[in-house]
This record gives sequence, C-alpha cells and structure tokens, in this order.
Amino acid sequence: MKAKSPQSSKRKRTRRQTKPVANRATPFDSIRVRGAREHNLQNIDVDIPHHCLTVITGVSGSGKSSLAFDTLFAEGQRQYINSLSAYARQFLDQIPRPDVDSIDGLAPTLAIDQKPGSTSGRSTVATISEIYDYLRLLYARVGVPHCAHCNSAIAKQSPDAIVDSLAALPEGSKLVLMAPMVRGRRGAHREVFESIQQAGLVRVRVDGETYLLEDVPTLAPRKNHTIEAVIDRLVIRGEADSRLRDSVMLALRLGGGLASSLIQGGHAIQGEGGNQGQDAPWTEAIYSTAMACVECGASFEEIEPRTFSFNSPYGACRTCDGLGRISVEDHTTECPDCGGARLRNEALSVTINGLGIHQLTALPLGDVSAWLSQTQASLSKVHAAIAAPITSEVIKRLSFLQRVGVPYLTLDRSADSLSGGELQRVRLATSIGSGLVGVCYVLDEPSIGLHPADHDQLIRCITDLRDQGNTLVVVEHDEATMRSADVLIDMGEGAGEQGGKIISQGTPAQVQADPKSLTGQYLSGSKRVPVPAQRRKPVPGQWLTLSDVQTHNLKKVTATFPLGLFVGISGVSGSGKSSLINDTLAPAVALHLGLKAETPGPHAGIHGAEHLDKMIAIDQSPIGRSPRSCPATYSGVLDEIRKVFATTREAKTRGFTASRFSFNSAAGRCERCKGHGVERIEMNFLSDLFVTCTRCGGKRFNRQTLQVRFKGASVADVLAMSIDEATAFFENVPRIHRQLASLQAVGLGYLGLGQSSTTLSGGEAQRIKLGTELARAATGRTLYLLDEPTTGLHFQDIERLVHVLQQLVDAGNTVLVIEHQFDLLAACDWIIDVGPTGGVGGGEIVAAGTPETIADSKTGATAKYLAALLAREGKNN
Repeated sequence: MKAKSPQSSKRKRTRRQTKPVANRATPFDSIRVRGAREHNLQNIDVDIPHHCLTVITGVSGSGKSSLAFDTLFAEGQRQYINSLSAYARQFLDQIPRPDVDSIDGLAPTLAIDQKPGSTSGRSTVATISEIYDYLRLLYARVGVPHCAHCNSAIAKQSPDAIVDSLAALPEGSKLVLMAPMVRGRRGAHREVFESIQQAGLVRVRVDGETYLLEDVPTLAPRKNHTIEAVIDRLVIRGEADSRLRDSVMLALRLGGGLASSLIQGGHAIQGEGGNQGQDAPWTEAIYSTAMACVECGASFEEIEPRTFSFNSPYGACRTCDGLGRISVEDHTTECPDCGGARLRNEALSVTINGLGIHQLTALPLGDVSAWLSQTQASLSKVHAAIAAPITSEVIKRLSFLQRVGVPYLTLDRSADSLSGGELQRVRLATSIGSGLVGVCYVLDEPSIGLHPADHDQLIRCITDLRDQGNTLVVVEHDEATMRSADVLIDMGEGAGEQGGKIISQGTPAQVQADPKSLTGQYLSGSKRVPVPAQRRKPVPGQWLTLSDVQTHNLKKVTATFPLGLFVGISGVSGSGKSSLINDTLAPAVALHLGLKAETPGPHAGIHGAEHLDKMIAIDQSPIGRSPRSCPATYSGVLDEIRKVFATTREAKTRGFTASRFSFNSAAGRCERCKGHGVERIEMNFLSDLFVTCTRCGGKRFNRQTLQVRFKGASVADVLAMSIDEATAFFENVPRIHRQLASLQAVGLGYLGLGQSSTTLSGGEAQRIKLGTELARAATGRTLYLLDEPTTGLHFQDIERLVHVLQQLVDAGNTVLVIEHQFDLLAACDWIIDVGPTGGVGGGEIVAAGTPETIADSKTGATAKYLAALLAREGKNN
C-alpha cells in the first residue's frame, strides 16, 4: 500500500510555527522512500519531512523498526561506509543493502537505540556523556594534589633534594638513573633516539626493556611507547658525590624536569635492611622538580588529564586495572586498594574544594551542578579563568541529562547497570549537547522506563533537537509522544505478514480521525484497554512482608504485598521501585526458597514467603548473546522439533539422530559459519559486521541435513517460519503446539522461530521468557516478577498481555509488575506507589491500595494520572 506524504511543495505547517533554520536548503524537502520491502514491508512508499518530528507507531511486528532502523538508518550507515577509505569499501559488496528501490534526500543518520553497543564494565554515565573528559581536564588544571602516603600538600622538589634522596638509599644499593623522554605516546620516535645519541648516551630503556642504541628494534607507530635514556649506572656509597649530582642534573635536563630510576637493594624494596643480592628485584621510582611531598619527600609525576582516566595505565588502579572490582573465588568484590573508585592513589588524592574526582562523580547530577557553581565562585582569579569554560560545559551537559528524565543517576553509575531506556536517554542528552545540525536521528522508544510525569521534559528535549535543524524519526507507543509529533505514521494492519503497510499518515489529529487506523481509535478513545469491573480483594493472612528496607535510596521502608493478586509497583523514575523489588524482594524470596541468588539489599526480614513454593523473575535481559540463540532454542521448542525430524523415514535411513538437527552440532551445521548463519567481519573503526554465510545462505545447516524433510519442510524452513506459521504447521504435534501457542498468547506470533536473539528488543526477550513459563505446569503458588512488561507494546498488545497476566492470577498465582504504563496499572488489583520523587527525594512508599485508593490519595505523581484515566472509565470512587 502506498501512502501519500502529508507534505507537498505548497504544504503549510499547521502543527507548529518555527523560524527558518540557516542550513535547511536541501535538494528535497523530505526523505523520499520508494519501494521499501525490507523484512515484512509491503513495497511501501513514504515521505518523511525534514526538520520535523515524525513518530512511527503500530502494533508489535507491524514493520516500524524495519522502516526506521533496517531501511532508513541502514541506508544511512551504508552511505557513510561508502565515503570511507578503500579498506572499508572492500567489504561494501558484502554488506546487504536495504531492500528498497530508492531513498532520496536522506541526511546523515544517527541511531540512538536501547542496545548496549560498545559499552562495557568500564563505561559510566560520565564517560558516555563525555562529561568525564571535562572533569579530568578540570582536576588536572586546578586540582590540589596531596601525598598519597601522608596526605600533605604536594610542592616542587629541588634538584638538590632529589640528589639527597638518592644518596640516602642504603649503602650498596644499585641505581640506574634515567631521563624520561617519552611517556606513553604513539609513534616510532626516531628523532628521540637521535637526540639521545647526540647527548653522548649509549643505552636506552624502551617499554621496560634496556637496549644499546644500535640494537633498538623498530617501534610500532600506532602503539604507545615509553622511552627513557639511561644516564648512569652506579652503586650508592652513603653520601652524595659529584658523579651522582652530575647524573641527576643531566637526567632532569633531558627529561624536562623529570628523572626516573631503577633501584635494587634499597629501602624502597626492603626497608633499612641493606642489599638483597644479585637476585633482588628492581623497583622503579620517579623524581620531579615540579611535584614532591614536603613531609616525606616522595615525588610524583606531573598531573595530567590521563592521571584521572581509569582506562589508562597512568590513571587506573593497578590492582583492579581500573574496573573497581576484583574476582575472588568466582565472585566479584570491591577492589581493596581503590575502594571501587577505579583510580590510583595519586589520582584519588587530588582534590578541588575538598572533593576528589571519584567523590564528585558519586553525587547525584543536581548536586554536581551545585558544587561546580559554588566551586567556580571560590577559586582564585587565575584558576577561575581556567575553570570557567570547563565548568560551564559540564553544567550544560548535566542539565541535558536531568531534562531527559535521569536526574537520579550518578556520574559513576556503570553503563552495564542501566536499563535500555536509561542508556538511550543518556545518549540522547549527549546528542543534544553536541550541537549537530542537519542530522536525521532515529530513536527507539525513548520514553521506555519513564513515568508520565517525566515525559514532558523528554518531549521538550526531542523537540529542541528538532528545532536545532535536525530530522527526528521516532519509533514509539507512548500516547504523549504521539500527540507531540508533527507527523504520525501508523503501520499495520497486523503483525508479520499481516503488517508492513502504512495504514494512516498525517498529523495526530488526522490519524485520530481516520477510522482505518487502530492507533487512531485508541487515541480518540473509541477503543481502550478495559479496566476490570471488579477487583480481587486481599485474603486475610496471605501477605508477603518485607521490612525495614534500606537498599540504595530506600528509607527503611516496610512493604506488604497481597498474595494471589495482580500487584503493580509504580512511581517516578529513580524512586526506588527496582531497589525494592529486583534488588531486595526477589533475592530474599529466592534464598528463602533455597534458590541461588545474589545477596539481597539491606533489610530487617521477610515474612509470608512460606505461602510460596516457586518464584519466577522475568526481566528484559537478552535470551542469548550470539546469533545462534533464538526463540526456538530459549523456549526449548527446538528440542521437540529435532525429535520430530529424527523420526522421519529419511532421517532413520541416513542414521540421523535428533542431535543432527542442532546448529550446535558439528555433524549437522554448516561448518563455514559454525551454525550461526552469518559470518563476522571485523572492522577496526566500526562495530563488527555480520553478513549472511555464503555457503549455507543463512540456513545454518549443511546440505545433507537440509535434505531431511517433515511435511515438505526442512529444519531450516521451520526455523524461518514465524511463530504463527509454526503453530499452524505443528497443530498435530501437541507438545510443540502448546509451547508455540504460549508464545502466541503473549503477542509474539510475528517473531521468526529462528530469529537471532541479538535482534530482539528487551520487551520481546521478556515476553519470550513469559511465554516459555506459561507453557510449563503451574503450581498455583508461584510469584511472578515482571519489570515493565509493556515495553515495546501497542495499546492492543497491552490488552492481550493484561489478559494473560489475569489468567495467571486466576490460577492462584501472584503477579507483581514494576510498571509506568497506566492502562496496565489500572488493571491491577493492588498498587504500591513509591516516591514521591526520584533519587534522594524518593525511597518512600507514598500510597498502597486499589487503583481507586491511589487515585483518591492525591499524593505523588501517580495519583494524578491514574485519577484522569479512571475518570474517563467512570471508575473513580
């Protein structure tokens, strides 16, 4: 189906009036997509206007991401790679071009999605937002260093003091005195060796190895190197002599005020005990005319920005290598040397206004802004001039982070502990601060994890990015974001093969008035997620109580959860919901049930867990991290499918067992791609690329395995089916049909049975886990814990999910859901609202009771929005 653009050459904007942007002149006034057929897209044509906010919505599996990410962004990425060097372009023919006839007027594209990307245990909120780079510069330029041993202020050390310090080594100590010429810098450094030779020296120490100058190997120009000229080798005789003094002066002159040494048998090794012989270890020391402790005489390197980098060997704690944690007997624990701060003691001892950089990054974002403003005013005139441009940039970026709805985060928060929505909003704040113009941003549900009270600020940030002169394409289900769009594109009609069409396009008002649009019907109120006519009531004595919880920001709260009910946990972002449920309740119940679990957060005790005999925590973590994992493997349905293929006549004739039909088996899989279906191409300058295997064509299995067929289909054909198709295909195989029907019930019928787990969203991964659990026999005394299960769901999909969860409760189970989506909260029997704000202002239970009780309480942000929804339904008390 072809859709007409709401924009023409004579189009007048009715949604908003903006001033013309200076560089808006482009060959096209919109991105023109013609004949898009990627995945399930039905050969669609669409125009997406430049410098507007376009929201793409529709039911799960309708083709939203196929259009936004797999067509628009993929083509932008392909064009970018095409502009790179010949080394990059040699791989271009192997990169699949989006299945589209043409895309004209496409600006440079940036995707801000929920995938972790290149983040690791070393990445933090500060590093992702680039704030840490500014803080490192600030501490290097105006920080006050202190001695890591005696905490005295660091002052310059004179050459005479250095000579006296070396002369004071125990008599007989061996000393190699050197001049640092290069410290951790890239390059071959030929000119450095020439200058050393011109100084009349014959030895040099390169990256820890000592060479004669004529024997120095050629250095790799792209690697960091440390080069030290060997000035002298001598034995300490108990007093400073002219040779030692002359050598120190030469080392300081060549080293620009720095001298380094290797000492054997000195007090740096063994205290006052004297020489330990030829086998005694050598220790290194550095001396500086710039930095030395006036009390104990210890010298320190010049403070540089890299001194505060835990990704650099010059700043990272040597015990934990900058990770902040170490492994002890298969467990990770806080590093005993840096206390989790990741940095060396020399970096930790540098302060500004009494705070080290590790202490500053541990503060909430708002407190960091206040501290920077206060510090700027208290600095000396010279230091204030140096700090002013740095602090202003940091404060600006901090304000962006607060505006996108993550004010409760701290800068030292590890990136791998952030939810997909939090990570996306941190990246969004970074993009806003970059000041880019003329870019097409593609966003994937930026509202995920946000309470409606935080949506307004997020939407303002997105529209600010638009008003800077950028084009925004947002895949979204949030009603407030839809209503804020300049253009709304509704896709459908259904999922999978039933989707891939543009049902309606126009302003939100136009889509709302379009009777063909399912989204429009929900926006107009003609369709709604139903609110239960009657709610279940708590059963006396059937309560689960968690007392005096103090995890993270929780303020010694006691929470009581009615068992056998549908319970929602609500509250603004950062209020303490996850701290209460995921970090305390879940591990506490697991330990009570004898399950393996992390240590729960601090609490006084748990009561009522004896009423449970099973707990199932269903989060949004990936179901697998390699292309081999897929819905079929995680749910276990592939095991049953392999058994079916093993019973066929062809399999028995060839002697194939069930293991032959596993792509983890060397006998049955394609050996070129090892059963992945794709091959990895390493790109040093970009993320690794995955291209379809040229031998098996992505089918994962070898030719002999694919010759075995069941009902005319090979095992690869079955894995290529959608869950809906596979359910019908195996309708006469009860075990397989029941498992697939459970996945259908949670709205995943559109997913490919063999679809790689790396392409699944967090919400889809969570629903696969839920569907898998539904297929198993329930005890009726199970506690189900879900974390925002509506992630990525359209209104209609939420209605289906609510029905499934209500069925679980009807069977006697307890369903406990952390949620911000108010259609689901209104369907709960009981709500516990946490707040009243995020971060240090949260951590309390604001209200607890039925949705009507919460709405009537008029306390906290949840009451306001819940009252408005129930009023529309006529459900207020």
